Amino acid sequence: RSQIATGEEPYSVAIWLLEHWPTVDAWEIEIVGSDIDTRALAAAEAGRYGARALGRLPPALVSRYFVPEGDGSWRILPELRGSVRFSRRNLVDAVGMAQEGRFDVVFCRNVLIYFDDASRKIAAATLFAALRPGGFLCLGHTESMSRIPSRFRTRRFPEAIVYQRPEDAHE
Repeated sequence: RSQIATGEEPYSVAIWLLEHWPTVDAWEIEIVGSDIDTRALAAAEAGRYGARALGRLPPALVSRYFVPEGDGSWRILPELRGSVRFSRRNLVDAVGMAQEGRFDVVFCRNVLIYFDDASRKIAAATLFAALRPGGFLCLGHTESMSRIPSRFRTRRFPEAIVYQRPEDAHE
């Protein structure tokens, strides 16, 4: 049995922004979710989740951002689904990744642990190029850049360690 990504992370970011940043609508924000697996992308775009997947969310958030489907599942509101774009991308394809443009923040959680050392180095370079100068790369708790020669600057915060592309970094 395999488990596929279903878009929780990009939708969670969108919900967090709506809940914690009252002036979010005054900013131009683009949230892009990507995966190499087209089945995962289709599931993510559908934005449909069972009650178990939503079990850790406060009921008020569920009622604010999800509608019941009648079969025990819930679906992200259409307006919220429309605020997240999904794209098929491969982290070791520098040309394809460059087509997405540059980002201020990239979340790459629990992906690099599945790469061999050579692919991990290529992906790190691709992620570096995907960030604007000063941008942040957030990895999963089980991942680090420690085994990768990196141009990232390690930043330690109370709740997380993140990697920053220096402001003066060149390709």
